[in-house]
Amino acid sequence: MFTVSPDIIKYADNLAVEKYGIAEITLMKNAASMCYSEICARISKHEKIVILCGKGNNGGDGYELASLLHKALYDVTLINVFDCEPVTKTARTVYQNAIDNSVKIKGFSDWKEVLAFADVIIDALFGVGFYGKIDKDSEIGQMLCFCNSQNAKRIAIDTPSGINSSDGRADGVLFNAHLTVTMAYVKTGMLSYPARAFCGEIICVDIGYPKELCDEIPKDALIPDDEYIKIVIPKRKADTHKGSYGRLLMYCGSENMTGAALLSANGALRTGVGLVNIARDKGTLAILQSHLVEPIFSPIEQGMECQRVLLLAEKATSVLIGCGMGQAECDKNVLYSLIKNANCNLIIDADGINALCENKLILKEAKETPILTPHPLEFARLIGKTADEVQHDRINLARDFAKSFGAVVVLKGANTVIASPDGRLTINTVGNPGLSKGGSGDVLAGIISSLCAQNLSPFDSAVCGVYLHAKAADNLSREIGEYGLLPSDLPMAVAKLLP
Repeated sequence: MFTVSPDIIKYADNLAVEKYGIAEITLMKNAASMCYSEICARISKHEKIVILCGKGNNGGDGYELASLLHKALYDVTLINVFDCEPVTKTARTVYQNAIDNSVKIKGFSDWKEVLAFADVIIDALFGVGFYGKIDKDSEIGQMLCFCNSQNAKRIAIDTPSGINSSDGRADGVLFNAHLTVTMAYVKTGMLSYPARAFCGEIICVDIGYPKELCDEIPKDALIPDDEYIKIVIPKRKADTHKGSYGRLLMYCGSENMTGAALLSANGALRTGVGLVNIARDKGTLAILQSHLVEPIFSPIEQGMECQRVLLLAEKATSVLIGCGMGQAECDKNVLYSLIKNANCNLIIDADGINALCENKLILKEAKETPILTPHPLEFARLIGKTADEVQHDRINLARDFAKSFGAVVVLKGANTVIASPDGRLTINTVGNPGLSKGGSGDVLAGIISSLCAQNLSPFDSAVCGVYLHAKAADNLSREIGEYGLLPSDLPMAVAKLLP
């Protein structure tokens, strides 16, 4: 499944009209008809329906929907929010049809009186073309705040008013929908927080684009699913051995944070890497050896870190650095040496990302594409912003960093965003708050590193790793609940999802 940007939807509408001969009024009627079907399945005839109509084509969808509801004897009232005819020819046509059909249409000044008795409020105000911010003190802002405060079912047509459906930003006042019926494709920003929180249940409906048109338009973000995993991760052949599945070098853990290395190693081993080699000081390895039997353990003497790790990296197909590493100067030097000299993909997590804050330009010297797996605060430090700024613009910030520094960025959090240097984008839509525990990210780093060691591309390793990690958490939440889910439960649950 893919999402598209609002600009691509406009392009698709133009293609439908100009190349495939579909009248714009047909697309609008199809959209309204599909909304009608979805909405009628969720409401009853005795409920009072109010539709907020804007002056563009989104408003046109609302006017046509109102005519359909009125003909079916639903109690529906329109609010012409801008007190004017729609600005597009097609929307004006359905606006006039609503008048001709005797649909009740009220002006904006009547909004409070009308909305006070609504059982269902339908948002057809701005649609996917909205950019900017609705001020809470504006008249429209006050109306939307009132809508959100009512004990009514709130339904958005195409996208809730106030969200940026391109990148997921959500500033100012927004329509807080229980259900969003979106046309043809889910819009990229609808799946990224904070906008995702205002969409409620998302239903995507077919409005009659020909298959050829759908094949022709560029897609924006991939939404991974089970089918994607089956395609990307192959079943194993009988005539293989441990060398067939790669060698992962881990520079992780420290005496006070051995758990991070333990969790990432288990994540890697349960995801199928042929060999794991953990390189660290003797004290850290002694603790890890009491819990792990599968890895190779390579002790490193103080002062020899860079030389020893670079030598070991020559045999590795991927290197994971940072999980529980700490922030000693020698460890930063190891990271910088690996970036400049390693001939395999690096997966940089946690303290590795913190070390990059002092010298992120060094990423441009990497011989292979590195993978960074920051949580929002780590990413904020890396790019010199606050965590709130990161959370309010996740897609753009991840994309920009990936392109600028030649790295795959895994920006963790609800609906993790994965951005590739070549512009590809993925939004992960599975997972649950049970992952909100220290150590979950270490398991994820191990999974991604394991897949990368097995010669999946950095982007595919990140996408598959994030999906498997989150899907495993969903399965575990049904067994033991979100509160009791532990990061150490995840590796085995991930193993059960593999081919």
